[in-house]
Amino acid sequence: MTTIESLGQEAIALLFASIVLVILLLGGLLWIGWWVTRTRGSLSLYTGQPMMLGVDIPHSLGRQVEEFVKSLPQPENQPFDYMKAAVCRQTGRLFPNAVKHGELIHLNWNFLNERCKGNWISWGSLTGAQQGIIRLCHASLAHFQTEKSCPKAAPKDIEPYYVMMRPGPLYIDIEKNILLGWQNVPGTNFEVLVVQKPLYESIDETL
Repeated sequence: MTTIESLGQEAIALLFASIVLVILLLGGLLWIGWWVTRTRGSLSLYTGQPMMLGVDIPHSLGRQVEEFVKSLPQPENQPFDYMKAAVCRQTGRLFPNAVKHGELIHLNWNFLNERCKGNWISWGSLTGAQQGIIRLCHASLAHFQTEKSCPKAAPKDIEPYYVMMRPGPLYIDIEKNILLGWQNVPGTNFEVLVVQKPLYESIDETL
């Protein structure tokens, strides 16, 4: 009788443990599903917050983004499919081709080199003389952020104070004097990353 009771108790304990395990597994799967849906993969590089998909942008605003990109100097600024872009909710910055299969966002700081190959540093890390040379090599720096820029050279080291500046940060390849910076899309809260090549490769050509 004792053996039968013992076996019964073990069976009940095993059943209870199985139920608890199943509940934990289901809870874990639900949490993973919620996390993936909420974050959609990579977080914003600037704010560390979940991003939205370009597919969620209203069509009328998407057309404005497309028209603005088409108005930029070509071929440095090729049109992109905003439907495949990831969007930083807080800054409105658009990251082309960041949405992969399953509507998951894959993004890291290599996005700058994917946009245009170069050794990119922050505009604010340059000396006044260096900034002056770059200004001379370009027809204009209008629409780029040149007033308030992070003094730390590495783009990923941007300080919180500069993250929300509009437009967003301006980066420079000091060897080629190429600009790579965020610009506002007129009539929207979105920003796109714009490449601008210099008119002159060196200050000697401006003399």
